[in-house]
Amino acid sequence: MADDVVIEARGLGKKFARSLKRSFVYGARDLGRALLGRRDDDRLRPTEFWAVRDVSLTLRRGRSIGIVGHNGSGKTTLLRMVCGILRPNLGEVAVHGRIAPMLALGAGFKPVLSGRQNVFLNLALLGVSEREARRRLPAIVDYAELHDAIDAPLGTYSSGMQARLGFACAVHTEPSILVVDEVLSVGDARFRVKCRNTINELRRNGCALLLVSHSPVLVETLSDECLYLQGGKAVALGPAGEVLRRYAADDAAQAAAGNAAKAAALRERAPEPGRRVAVRGLELRSDGRSGANWATGAPGELVVALRATAATEPVSVNVLLVDLVHQVGETVQLLMSSRDHGWLRLPAGDSEVTLALPHVGLRPGAYRLKLSVSSGALHDILDVVDDVRVVVTDGGAGANAAYFQPRAWRSPTASVVAAPPAADGDEPGQADEG
Repeated sequence: MADDVVIEARGLGKKFARSLKRSFVYGARDLGRALLGRRDDDRLRPTEFWAVRDVSLTLRRGRSIGIVGHNGSGKTTLLRMVCGILRPNLGEVAVHGRIAPMLALGAGFKPVLSGRQNVFLNLALLGVSEREARRRLPAIVDYAELHDAIDAPLGTYSSGMQARLGFACAVHTEPSILVVDEVLSVGDARFRVKCRNTINELRRNGCALLLVSHSPVLVETLSDECLYLQGGKAVALGPAGEVLRRYAADDAAQAAAGNAAKAAALRERAPEPGRRVAVRGLELRSDGRSGANWATGAPGELVVALRATAATEPVSVNVLLVDLVHQVGETVQLLMSSRDHGWLRLPAGDSEVTLALPHVGLRPGAYRLKLSVSSGALHDILDVVDDVRVVVTDGGAGANAAYFQPRAWRSPTASVVAAPPAADGDEPGQADEG
């Protein structure tokens, strides 16, 4: 193994049982096998499944690997094996250096203890002696910005204050490896900038980074390489940009296939008894191309096919978009034809309503679309179609942004020149996401 390798994982596999009772039984048997020096095998017992199977990676000093994949693909399980929290059933992992695991900031904190006492507890769990913890305490309190609250019980802290304290503890252990699982949204925007800059500084000093995030922008900004997991298996490992493009393409293809199946089912629908309108089709268009996913900053359309059994009272076509990546479950937009355009009276037979977006303002990611047709002042629902997937790709104008802002830059006195060379650990052409 090379001197600069800090994590070497080979053929890692981890299986779990879906039955709680069998999980306890299997765990006891596996513990007995381990005590007798017997290795696990690759056979699955009843109710078992592979959460991670045959995954390998090598992380070197000062480098970073981002891990992407949908929920349930094995990302967090892999990190827990690397950190020693879970024992792999197959394969082996070697770690050289002190790990600062940021899997759940503040894990192990006790609400009845003060912030100060929890700092000592957390640092002890991270392998820091009490004497060294006392030396680092002032810097941790300063970093977490909790001077007035450090002696208050942790139970009186907000979730943001607890996360700030957990992050401050982790980065003040002088780690040689940072393992981060979806925890870089700590505190307000100013504190998030501090977190990003701290991670960058640690990397410049040789700290390696293993990062899990659902944000492609964050992964590409912070990672040299990217590991793409699907169903617990490694689909791709390579330069971050290339792997993320494959991940986005797979996501878009999966969404397109699901939407096509849903559109086929819609064509067979008729209005429900007592209702006079049915949604008969949905089609996404991007920059004039039919059936394509939307791209940030580019024109996008949603074409809705409707059928009415008779001329309708005034109706509204409504589109609800829910974030599936950045703030999971958060409603990001509700667009209503009655509010933006006016109420619509549909004739008997087939009609088509198009929602046209001159510029798609959504940041790259996946969204759930819910379409409804409503009538009356209280918006009684005439028909609804749920769980349509919308994948928004980066059209080249959506990096490091919560939404797309149409813009133009002008300077009559400055000239445009080539980008400066990147320093070690820096990623060229990327601003701080904050």
